[in-house]
Amino acid sequence: MERAQDNLVKIVKRMNENPKALQVFVTDVGGKPVNWNTTFQFNLDNENPFYLIINNQKISINEGTSQKADIVMSGDNSAITKICQGKGDFTHAISREEIKVENGKVMDIIRLTRAITIVLKTK
Repeated sequence: MERAQDNLVKIVKRMNENPKALQVFVTDVGGKPVNWNTTFQFNLDNENPFYLIINNQKISINEGTSQKADIVMSGDNSAITKICQGKGDFTHAISREEIKVENGKVMDIIRLTRAITIVLKTK
Protein backbone atom coordinates (compact mmCIF):
# COMPACT_ATOMS: atom_id res chain seq x y z
CA MET A 1 0.00 0.00 0.00
CA GLU A 2 1.34 3.39 -0.96
CA ARG A 3 1.55 5.95 1.77
CA ALA A 4 -0.22 9.26 1.31
CA GLN A 5 2.85 11.06 2.58
CA ASP A 6 5.03 9.55 -0.17
CA ASN A 7 2.54 10.67 -2.80
CA LEU A 8 2.34 14.18 -1.37
CA VAL A 9 6.14 14.43 -1.28
CA LYS A 10 6.22 13.75 -5.05
CA ILE A 11 3.49 16.33 -5.70
CA VAL A 12 5.15 18.94 -3.46
CA LYS A 13 8.45 18.55 -5.32
CA ARG A 14 6.68 19.26 -8.60
CA MET A 15 4.63 22.05 -7.02
CA ASN A 16 7.77 23.84 -5.81
CA GLU A 17 9.02 23.81 -9.42
CA ASN A 18 5.77 25.10 -10.92
CA PRO A 19 5.24 28.90 -10.72
CA LYS A 20 1.59 28.57 -11.77
CA ALA A 21 0.87 26.14 -8.93
CA LEU A 22 2.71 28.33 -6.43
CA GLN A 23 0.67 31.35 -7.53
CA VAL A 24 -2.38 29.63 -6.00
CA PHE A 25 -0.84 30.46 -2.62
CA VAL A 26 -0.91 34.22 -3.21
CA THR A 27 -3.99 36.26 -2.32
CA ASP A 28 -4.82 39.77 -3.48
CA VAL A 29 -5.50 41.88 -0.40
CA GLY A 30 -6.39 45.48 -1.15
CA GLY A 31 -4.60 45.34 -4.48
CA LYS A 32 -1.39 43.90 -3.01
CA PRO A 33 -0.21 40.30 -3.30
CA VAL A 34 0.00 38.55 0.06
CA ASN A 35 1.52 35.10 0.53
CA TRP A 36 -0.80 32.52 2.01
CA ASN A 37 1.19 30.88 4.80
CA THR A 38 -0.46 27.91 6.47
CA THR A 39 0.16 24.47 7.91
CA PHE A 40 -1.84 21.31 7.16
CA GLN A 41 -1.67 18.47 9.69
CA PHE A 42 -2.45 14.97 8.38
CA ASN A 43 -3.45 12.31 10.93
CA LEU A 44 -4.29 9.47 8.56
CA ASP A 45 -5.17 5.83 9.05
CA ASN A 46 -2.21 3.42 8.71
CA GLU A 47 0.39 6.22 8.69
CA ASN A 48 2.43 8.21 11.12
CA PRO A 49 1.29 11.84 11.42
CA PHE A 50 2.89 14.39 9.11
CA TYR A 51 2.33 18.00 8.16
CA LEU A 52 2.65 20.22 5.12
CA ILE A 53 3.86 23.80 5.49
CA ILE A 54 3.19 26.51 2.91
CA ASN A 55 5.38 29.53 3.60
CA ASN A 56 6.29 32.28 1.12
CA GLN A 57 5.25 30.16 -1.88
CA LYS A 58 7.42 27.22 -0.83
CA ILE A 59 5.99 23.94 0.38
CA SER A 60 7.61 21.36 2.64
CA ILE A 61 6.48 18.16 4.30
CA ASN A 62 7.63 17.11 7.75
CA GLU A 63 7.02 14.04 9.85
CA GLY A 64 5.28 14.35 13.20
CA THR A 65 2.69 16.69 14.62
CA SER A 66 2.72 20.46 14.17
CA GLN A 67 1.66 22.43 17.21
CA LYS A 68 0.72 25.33 14.92
CA ALA A 69 -1.47 23.56 12.35
CA ASP A 70 -4.14 25.77 10.83
CA ILE A 71 -5.89 22.82 9.19
CA VAL A 72 -6.11 19.34 10.69
CA MET A 73 -7.34 16.40 8.62
CA SER A 74 -7.80 12.76 9.50
CA GLY A 75 -9.17 9.71 7.76
CA ASP A 76 -8.39 7.24 5.01
CA ASN A 77 -4.85 7.57 3.70
CA SER A 78 -5.89 6.00 0.38
CA ALA A 79 -8.11 9.04 -0.27
CA ILE A 80 -5.02 11.28 -0.24
CA THR A 81 -3.20 8.84 -2.53
CA LYS A 82 -6.09 9.01 -5.00
CA ILE A 83 -6.06 12.82 -4.89
CA CYS A 84 -2.32 12.84 -5.67
CA GLN A 85 -2.95 10.54 -8.63
CA GLY A 86 -5.71 12.77 -10.03
CA LYS A 87 -8.44 10.26 -9.17
CA GLY A 88 -10.33 12.57 -6.83
CA ASP A 89 -10.10 15.76 -4.82
CA PHE A 90 -10.41 16.88 -1.23
CA THR A 91 -13.97 18.14 -1.69
CA HIS A 92 -15.24 14.73 -2.78
CA ALA A 93 -13.17 12.88 -0.17
CA ILE A 94 -14.67 15.10 2.54
CA SER A 95 -18.23 14.72 1.25
CA ARG A 96 -17.81 10.92 1.13
CA GLU A 97 -16.45 11.11 4.70
CA GLU A 98 -13.15 9.53 3.68
CA ILE A 99 -11.39 12.61 5.04
CA LYS A 100 -12.53 14.57 8.07
CA VAL A 101 -11.58 18.20 8.65
CA GLU A 102 -11.07 18.51 12.39
CA ASN A 103 -9.83 22.09 12.30
CA GLY A 104 -9.78 24.74 9.60
CA LYS A 105 -11.89 25.70 6.63
CA VAL A 106 -12.75 23.52 3.67
CA MET A 107 -12.25 26.56 1.41
CA ASP A 108 -8.57 26.59 2.42
CA ILE A 109 -8.26 22.91 1.53
CA ILE A 110 -9.71 23.66 -1.91
CA ARG A 111 -6.75 25.97 -2.55
CA LEU A 112 -4.39 23.03 -2.00
CA THR A 113 -6.54 20.94 -4.36
CA ARG A 114 -6.18 23.63 -7.05
CA ALA A 115 -2.39 23.59 -6.76
CA ILE A 116 -2.31 19.77 -6.95
CA THR A 117 -4.57 19.84 -10.03
CA ILE A 118 -2.27 22.33 -11.77
CA VAL A 119 0.72 20.08 -11.11
CA LEU A 120 -1.09 16.98 -12.37
CA LYS A 121 -2.15 18.72 -15.58
CA THR A 122 1.40 19.92 -16.28
CA LYS A 123 3.54 17.39 -18.08
